[in-house]
Amino acid sequence: MRIRRLAVALVAVVLAGCGSDLTGTALPAEIDIRTLDVGSFPTEPVNAHDDDPVPDFYEMYNVAGMRIASHVIDAAAIDPRMKYGTGARAISDGTIAWEFGDDRALEPIAEKHKMLYGFLSTGASSDSTVSSMSWPSKEPTNKFTAATVVLQFPDAAAASAAAQEFHDVDLAAMEGRNQPVSIPGYPGARSHWRPDSPFLRTLLPHGPYVLGFLLSVDKPDQNALTALAATAYDKQIKALADVPVLTDEEIYGLPFDPDHLLVRALNPDQFTFPDGDGSHTVTSPAGALHYAGAPGVPLSPERDRIAEQFTAMKAEQVAFSHGTMTIRTADPASAQRAVTDKLFPHHHKADAAAPPNLPHAACTENRTFDGAKRFTCLVAYKEYVGVVGGSQLLDAHQRAAAQYALFANTR
Repeated sequence: MRIRRLAVALVAVVLAGCGSDLTGTALPAEIDIRTLDVGSFPTEPVNAHDDDPVPDFYEMYNVAGMRIASHVIDAAAIDPRMKYGTGARAISDGTIAWEFGDDRALEPIAEKHKMLYGFLSTGASSDSTVSSMSWPSKEPTNKFTAATVVLQFPDAAAASAAAQEFHDVDLAAMEGRNQPVSIPGYPGARSHWRPDSPFLRTLLPHGPYVLGFLLSVDKPDQNALTALAATAYDKQIKALADVPVLTDEEIYGLPFDPDHLLVRALNPDQFTFPDGDGSHTVTSPAGALHYAGAPGVPLSPERDRIAEQFTAMKAEQVAFSHGTMTIRTADPASAQRAVTDKLFPHHHKADAAAPPNLPHAACTENRTFDGAKRFTCLVAYKEYVGVVGGSQLLDAHQRAAAQYALFANTR
C-alpha cells in the first residue's frame, strides 16, 4: 500500500510539472557526425584507447623547444619593421644553427659542452629569407633581418665557455675580412661584422643560456647594427626572466600535449612524435607566431596579422599537425566568433561555400602567395577552432567535417 501511494504521488508531481512554465534557453543537439562526408580522413583520436602518445627520449629536445618558444623573441620584437616570419625550429642537443656560423665546425663545441636543446626564430622586413655562403647574404629589397637563437647548457660555466669558443672559431674562419665589435651595455657579448656587409653576428652567455643574433640592416653600418643588437639583448633577457631553467633529467620528464590539443588536430597519417619545426607542435599563441612563414604551416608570414587574429578569438593554446592547426580559445563564444568573423590566419581572395550539413564552419579561397592551400576552412566546436586546407574545395570540406568529428570524439 505504501509503494502504491508513493507511485501515485510521483505521477502527480510529473503531471504538475508538465503544466508549469520553465525558464531557460533550449540548446540544439549536436549533429550526428556519422552523417558527415569525411572522405577517407580519420575521425578517432590517436589516444582513443587511453594511450596518449609518449615521445622517445631522443625527441624530447623538441618538447623543450616548444616550451622555450614562448620565451624567445621574434624579429618584430627587435624592430617592428621586421614583421614577416621566415620560419623557426627547435635545435637538438649537440647540433647548431648555421646562423651561429659553420655548423660543421661549431657542433663539436656544442657536444663538448653538453648543450641540451635550443630554439631558432627568423624574420625580416620583407617576405624573403637570408642565405649563407660562409658569410650571410640577402636580397637588396630585404632591408632588415634577424635570427634569434637561444641555447641551454647544463650551467653558466658551460654556456660561457661554449659562447667564447663559438665566437673564436667563427671569427678565425673569417680572418682578414671580419672585425670584432662591442655591443653597448653588454661587455660580455662576443660579436663581429664585415665592414662591407650589412650583417653582424653576436653571442652572449646569460646564465646557462647562450643567446645569439644574426642581424642585418639596409647598408653596412656598424653603429646601427650594434644598437640593434643591444635592443635584442635587452628584450631577450627580459623574456627569459621568469622561465625555470631545466636540468637534463627534467627535459626528459616534460609533458607533451598535456591538454590534448594535438590529439584533437586532424592528422591524416596519424603521426604522433613531436617536431619543433611546426610539423607536429603545440605551444602558446606567442610561441606559434614564430612559425609564421614556415613551410607547411597554415599561417600568413605576417606576424602582426596573426597576432591580431589570435587576440580576436582569445586564443590560449595553438597546435600544428601536418598542415592542420587547432586552437583552444577562452570559451565557446570565442571559438564561434572565429568562424562568424572569418578570422582566417592568412589573406583570402574570396569567400567559398561552407561544408554541407556542418554547423559553425566557414571557408575561403586564398591568395596563393600566402603559402596556404587554395582553400581553407574554419570549424568551431565548443572552445576549439580547427583550421584545415585543401587544393580542392571538396578536399577542404571533407577535412573540415573530419576535424569536427574528431573534436566531437575526443575527450
